[in-house]
Amino acid sequence: MSPSATPRPDALVLTPPPTPARDLRPWGAEARTILRLSLPVMVAQVGLLGMGLVDTWLVGRLGDPAALAAVALGDACFFTLIVVALGLIQALDPLIAQAHGAGQVDRCAAAWRAGVRLALALTLPVSLAIWAAVPLLGRFADLDAGVLAVTAGYLAARLPGVLPWLLYSSDRHLLHGLGSTVPTMVVTLVANLVNGVLDYGLIFGAWGLPALGVVGSGLATAGCSWFMYLALAAWMRRQARYAQYRAPGPIPAGLLPLVVRIGLPLGLTHALEVGAFAFASVLVGKLGVVALAGHQVAIKMASTSFMVALALGVGTSVRVGTLTGRGDPVGAARAGWTGLLLGAVAMGGAAALFLLFRVEIVGSFTTDPGVVAAGASLLMIAAAFQVFDGTQAVAGGALRGLGDTRFPMLANLGAYWVVALPLGGVLAFSHGHGAEGVWWALALGLLLAAVVLVWRFHAMQGARPIDQPSGA
Repeated sequence: MSPSATPRPDALVLTPPPTPARDLRPWGAEARTILRLSLPVMVAQVGLLGMGLVDTWLVGRLGDPAALAAVALGDACFFTLIVVALGLIQALDPLIAQAHGAGQVDRCAAAWRAGVRLALALTLPVSLAIWAAVPLLGRFADLDAGVLAVTAGYLAARLPGVLPWLLYSSDRHLLHGLGSTVPTMVVTLVANLVNGVLDYGLIFGAWGLPALGVVGSGLATAGCSWFMYLALAAWMRRQARYAQYRAPGPIPAGLLPLVVRIGLPLGLTHALEVGAFAFASVLVGKLGVVALAGHQVAIKMASTSFMVALALGVGTSVRVGTLTGRGDPVGAARAGWTGLLLGAVAMGGAAALFLLFRVEIVGSFTTDPGVVAAGASLLMIAAAFQVFDGTQAVAGGALRGLGDTRFPMLANLGAYWVVALPLGGVLAFSHGHGAEGVWWALALGLLLAAVVLVWRFHAMQGARPIDQPSGA
């Protein structure tokens, strides 16, 4: 052995300490909890879409294009006008979730009572706005007078459903805030059957009912809203554990203004999103019938996949709110990031389906080769923004759980109305990119919204619970 190979007696051999394995069990448990909360919401959302599809299909069997156009126009008016009220009531989600996490039953009950009070107060103004929608459309939009007349009858028939839908939303958000999402799923699935029976009977006059056509469809939808409210309320009354949350009592001073402060940005955010995609349809409509038909198919598929992200946003919101109220900011952060990861994975799967089967998907709606080609090209762009869309939806839910609703509203305003829509108009008409230009602009808007909202959630970690008034 050479001298150089002989180790020195004073030499130290430094061995790095073993790296401890990271414990991923809390993350796995969190993912399972969010999925348990989100999957029933997902089924319920698809059920609501299913009711709309049944309405459209049965009215289509009347063989009158004006009837189909009236239902489409009436649905757009009704939803656009009621969505702000629904957003106001959605403020119950973070309030109840955080109070539940803190073990404050009285504050949960007070928030629910505030939601009911708000539902009652909003019914008349929302109904009046819906009633005035058709005369305003007739005055400012170039629409067929016959279609407007049928639309007016359809909306008048739906007005009795405003109150139960808002009251149902109050009960639903109470259950969601308490971490119970299965009951609303069951009620929605049963409501699909009720809606189908009422639709068929009132549209075509089956089983001794009057044949009311489009007006019958509106009455069936209103009746279904009453069924959903009464069924969920009856279920809650039969469950003794919910009695303390639905107990009568006063509403603490300052609680209703707090609900409005949190909920109004939510409602305006929904209106901004609905309005942005409606305006995108108007832009594409100026390019011709084929472009609009392809756009409609692609937007229906993108809206369907968005239900997955929306449901994951609800589950993430509940978990973030509960853990924030419990005084566990680390757990709340973990819940938010877990929800974002689940959203990205789920929407990545939707993107793969859109890419691989885009022609087959559009072909299932129409055999027109021009529409198939147009829709398939737009589904490729939809695939590109699926992950962005899912990320911004779940990030918005995480921020809602923290009680931050104003920033997402401003982010959506900037991403859609300041960037995406003006850019879409320029790309479509000034640069000749047509419908694809509008969709690439929407993709950019969704990317911007996703980045900004994720940054905001990162910056908000460790936020304190909402200071809800006591004294219920």
